[in-house]
Amino acid sequence: MPDSALISILSSAGVAGVFCVLFITGLVHPRAVVQDLKTEIAELKEALEAERDRANTAVAAASATRDMLTAIQIGQNLKGHGR
Repeated sequence: MPDSALISILSSAGVAGVFCVLFITGLVHPRAVVQDLKTEIAELKEALEAERDRANTAVAAASATRDMLTAIQIGQNLKGHGR
């Protein structure tokens, strides 16, 4: 049976037919699928936020390390010039 015939038969069935057509074409999803997707999106958002926090911490640590190394280098340069 061609797709157009199936759509014609289902659409002539009224509201149930329209629902079936929408379900078959993927425009309507069961509530469980929608809830699973919402849960997955929430988990991914939490993981992304945690990853951003870790990245911010790493940047702060790198900045502090750079500042300490710069201070050590300046101290050594001043010590060397004061001889």
